[in-house]
Amino acid sequence: MRFSEELQLIAGLNVMLSMDSGNAHLAAIYGVPVVTLWGATHPFAGFSPFHQPIDNCLTSNRAQFPFLPTSVYGNKKVAGYEEAMRTISVESILSKINGIIK
Repeated sequence: MRFSEELQLIAGLNVMLSMDSGNAHLAAIYGVPVVTLWGATHPFAGFSPFHQPIDNCLTSNRAQFPFLPTSVYGNKKVAGYEEAMRTISVESILSKINGIIK
């Protein structure tokens, strides 16, 4: 798929589900609601998608993983934190998406 085609696809979405990635930011630029998943990083570091509600940023359980965020860019591995993102439940993700598209 060409980049221009990818942009067209993103622009037509009702909602974008993404980890904190370039596509999440592109969707936000197009005014598409974005739900982001945050594992080793955290939106408070300043990298959440532009003009998106903080409630759309689903973060790993910091009570269970108290050293989160482990890095600003997600490039540092901390032993025992490999499964941190799995604390974001599928149900919470679906609930957030369903709340946006209704």
